[in-house]
Amino acid sequence: MAEEMRKSPRQIGGIYRLGQVITAGAMLTTYTAYNRNTNDVVGLLVIEFPPAMDAQAVQQLLQLLEKRRSLHSQNVIGVYDWGIDGTHAYIATDPPRGITLRHVLDNENIDGPRALDLLRQMIQGVKVLHEQGIGGIDLRPQLITVDSLTVTDRVQLDDVGLRSLLNALGYISSQRIDDIGFLDPRYSPPEYIVGGGPVGPWSDVYQLGLLLFEMVTGRLPFVGKNAAETGVLQSTGAVPRMAQYKHDTPPALQEMLDRALAKNPYARFADAASMLAALESIQLPRRSSSGEWRMMGDSPAGPDVGQAARGAGTTGEMQRIENDIALSATLIGNSPTASPVLSDPARTLPETANVYAYLCYEKSGAETQCFAITRKNVIVGRTDPKRGISPDIDLTAIDQKMTVSRQHVRIRYEETFFYIEDLKSRNKTRLGELTLVPLKPELLQHGDVVHCGSVRLVFRVPGVRDTPVYKI
Repeated sequence: MAEEMRKSPRQIGGIYRLGQVITAGAMLTTYTAYNRNTNDVVGLLVIEFPPAMDAQAVQQLLQLLEKRRSLHSQNVIGVYDWGIDGTHAYIATDPPRGITLRHVLDNENIDGPRALDLLRQMIQGVKVLHEQGIGGIDLRPQLITVDSLTVTDRVQLDDVGLRSLLNALGYISSQRIDDIGFLDPRYSPPEYIVGGGPVGPWSDVYQLGLLLFEMVTGRLPFVGKNAAETGVLQSTGAVPRMAQYKHDTPPALQEMLDRALAKNPYARFADAASMLAALESIQLPRRSSSGEWRMMGDSPAGPDVGQAARGAGTTGEMQRIENDIALSATLIGNSPTASPVLSDPARTLPETANVYAYLCYEKSGAETQCFAITRKNVIVGRTDPKRGISPDIDLTAIDQKMTVSRQHVRIRYEETFFYIEDLKSRNKTRLGELTLVPLKPELLQHGDVVHCGSVRLVFRVPGVRDTPVYKI
């Protein structure tokens, strides 16, 4: 269908002139289109249904969209028109804006406050739909868009019931996770997977809980080796602790998640309005200058990491030294987005406020460069201006062979320990001789050697003596 229309630009319904193809599949193609009556740009979903199917039956399926016509919310895609043209059904919507949440999750580091802002807008959109008697929404990240062109994000739910419509029209799913007609068990409540359970607004609440977990931790709570195993975990697995992956997650937020992801539908929030009320009742943390979660009244200064490391029994002699070196005079660059770099540090790095640790690049015949870790959770990688990707610690300048991925590893500090986690990097991450398993955190200690691709770094904690001295 898509190929035919690309070869011969045409109108649909006598009103819509087809423009750019956005996505194309076996039965469904999405376009930008132009309403010749109003000169408005719209999004157009065009579905090719089997010739043997009664057009009147298809029209009855489309009439289910009537509730959408009167719905107006900045968090829900607008539906303006629908109809049939030959063997094609079409649905006119708001034009595409922004990028998908899937793209944001894959390419950006979502801090805690932003995750909660995105969640709040999603819940508000679902609440509007619930108030219109619309439930069973498909809340996969590829069907949620985030428009970041203004100062703040604007979230929009883009599902118009396509999965159920396609299935009613005889669509056979390819079983690919990006297939609009596929029931992805990673984003499905247990009652969708097992069948026979009550389906309603509480099912959407469960999906919102899954998205909350992924935005906060960077991973999904229930993923097996295959779709069947994922379905079993989704239906029976205990809810993981977000603090295991995002150490400063407020306990009240975990309590809300536990209720949203309850296996028993009747134990969840009854609808989006109840979930929104619960979210707004939590004393949420405010955004600190570093982007970390921080409860009201907490000190913004970094902890005495050297003291914590000594108490935790990490590698090295752990002897305290006097803070007699003025780091502020040796830091290069004052950009708020740049990682501070220390040249030629002493073998025992001084303890400095707001610096948790360093990644040091040491090469024979060249100055040592140390990248300061100034937050409890940082992404290490290389900048990609074209895609707008800028990691917390940018290794571009020392990655001459371009072996470092845009988002290569995550380093986080939790109470007395540091952890390192490979983020599905192209050229792998090695911790000493150990090749890291993607998305599996490993303990990171003072003096450990880390390879990001071909870039060799040494992890150092301020105030901890270097024993032994590494040579390159």
